[in-house]
Amino acid sequence: MVVSSAGWIDWSVKGRDRIAQNVRNLINTYRYEVAYHRTMGLPAEIIDAPTPEAMAELGVEVRALIARYEPRARVEDVVCTPGEDGEIQVEVILA
Repeated sequence: MVVSSAGWIDWSVKGRDRIAQNVRNLINTYRYEVAYHRTMGLPAEIIDAPTPEAMAELGVEVRALIARYEPRARVEDVVCTPGEDGEIQVEVILA
């Protein structure tokens, strides 16, 4: 199952789809964006720096974020690619 940053919240999903949706929500959240949970999310400064080092760091951050906040997700791979707009696109491949 591949999870990317695109999509809407569907409150009725269950099982693997719920886990995938939670992962999508996590990779779309920046640090300091969630009240009372300031450390949940990705560092915004990495998203705008599409260098190989930043993409490698983002992959590590995504794995750590998912392990902490959605431990039910089994991550096979995190693929980071530079977008045409300069922003890094993130895809998470779940088992």
